[in-house]
Amino acid sequence: MPASRRHEGNAGDLRKLINGVSESFSSAWRLLSDTTNYLSRVKLLEEYEQDLKGWRDRLYHSRNDSAAAREVREAVVALRRALRLQGYDIRLGSKDLVLEGFRNDDAIAGDSNHNELADYLEQQLRARRKLKPYRPHYLWYRWRDNVLIMSGAASETEEQFEELKKYVPDRKELLLRKLKDI
Repeated sequence: MPASRRHEGNAGDLRKLINGVSESFSSAWRLLSDTTNYLSRVKLLEEYEQDLKGWRDRLYHSRNDSAAAREVREAVVALRRALRLQGYDIRLGSKDLVLEGFRNDDAIAGDSNHNELADYLEQQLRARRKLKPYRPHYLWYRWRDNVLIMSGAASETEEQFEELKKYVPDRKELLLRKLKDI
């Protein structure tokens, strides 16, 4: 096997190990809460609602029972593992994305505004021959706790922002996965 393929496999194995370790040390309540929030956001809550309710009840009625907490945590971890196998990025947990109106371009700091940045990025894509048809959006963003707030910049037309508002709801998972580190 080529070294690059071994490295990809090792990175995936390491990621699985890190996810497993972090989940095993998380409190059952927090893990259950993050999972519930995630399932709600990806519109799977109804499918798992009975299990989640049962686990919450068990934790509540077994507050001093570490074995019960461990069993609930193991059940939630198993659910999260199954979701990952189905392609869900459960690490996003309680993260969410919200669109909030427009922000004024007067708030731009630095030498270049986002129009110049967009031109620069387009030139870079052309130079790499990776330019596919796209509709750029000029947005302001900030994290407010676990919520990514995105707002149209003044150079974003109202029509462009309305298109984005239609695009985002069915693609929150994808967008959050791509933008979680910004």
